[in-house]
Amino acid sequence: MKITLTCNTGLGIGGQGVCLKNAALGLHKLGDLTVFCSGLTAPKTDFTVYPVGNSSWSKRLLSIPLLRRRHDLVVLLSDLYFDQQVSKKLKSYPCDLIIGVAGQTNLAFKVAKSQGAKAWLYCLNNYLPFMQQQIQQELDFLSDSTVATMNYKMLTRFANECEQADLIIVLSDVAKKTFVQAGFEPTKVKVVTPFIDTNRFHSTLKPDQIFRVLYVGTIEPRKGVPYLVQAFLQADIPNSELLIIGGASTRGLRKFMTETLQKNTNIKQEFWNFSQDDPTRVFGKSSVLVLPSVEDGFGLVALEAMACGLPVIVTSNCGAADVINNGINGFITPPRDVKTMANQLRFLAENESMRAEMGRVARITAQQYNEKAYQYQFREIFSEQGLITSVFS
Repeated sequence: MKITLTCNTGLGIGGQGVCLKNAALGLHKLGDLTVFCSGLTAPKTDFTVYPVGNSSWSKRLLSIPLLRRRHDLVVLLSDLYFDQQVSKKLKSYPCDLIIGVAGQTNLAFKVAKSQGAKAWLYCLNNYLPFMQQQIQQELDFLSDSTVATMNYKMLTRFANECEQADLIIVLSDVAKKTFVQAGFEPTKVKVVTPFIDTNRFHSTLKPDQIFRVLYVGTIEPRKGVPYLVQAFLQADIPNSELLIIGGASTRGLRKFMTETLQKNTNIKQEFWNFSQDDPTRVFGKSSVLVLPSVEDGFGLVALEAMACGLPVIVTSNCGAADVINNGINGFITPPRDVKTMANQLRFLAENESMRAEMGRVARITAQQYNEKAYQYQFREIFSEQGLITSVFS
């Protein structure tokens, strides 16, 4: 079976790139895999990788001061370019199954399906209109412009992809629920929970006694960082620190972060590249990771923190809630619920032995989400869809 996997990112680079790499590792054992990704160079792998370059129009847009605020246009142009390049390639590289990331594969689906291929949509977020709704609420709350909303053409492309898709793959039951609530048949939406390298992400000895609350990720409207800041300040924990790893994506949030850092000496912002830096240097000095997302298809950093022996706090709109046993290896909180989040932080700070036990269980939980288990999930779906031959069964 010839399988094509497409994603407009570099293999293993960033959250989306890590998901792409994971999917490739799971799929190449099930057939003859070809990966189309962005960029100019192909990494060394056991399967074929075709980088299709990057959109010059997106780069031009980013170079114009007024227009570079239109992040929605930058993303749209980049995804359109990628989709066009892949669809051209597929005319000479036919496949039996194409798996494409949502918003990036409308044209490629049309070409592949015209040649008789099955099409599976790989959605790394919740149902995109649900995601759009959550983002808009945050922009209204922040009194920010619509910089980070999705372009209407992106949503149209997504609707076309959903219609063409024979199957939709999501990262969590949380994400699946948003599709089912939108009217999709539950049998059309399958969950494949991501995995992490628990050798790279491992427990280390904490170097100090500071109760350090950690957030890792882009500071964008759907990530809910302002709620975490409010909860941390409301918890008012002695000898504590909030460490935020990542940069802000909008003008409103950059202003928010500047004001927050100026007013609070125990809130800090740092910038790390976990694809190159040792992640345990950050996780190892932290006490708890918080993902206050108002929308998140999964949030892989939650599993990474758990593998490092940290309890985590996530919202019920975050896909990582799938792996949390509330009160056992972390906590689940309603989105935007500052009071509950503050109480959970205060509980963890005041109960060190309980926090350590929750971290120990979190590590055990993370170890269950390994490459072998991930490949088994894909194998089960292939078997259900009648795509596994005797060679691979």
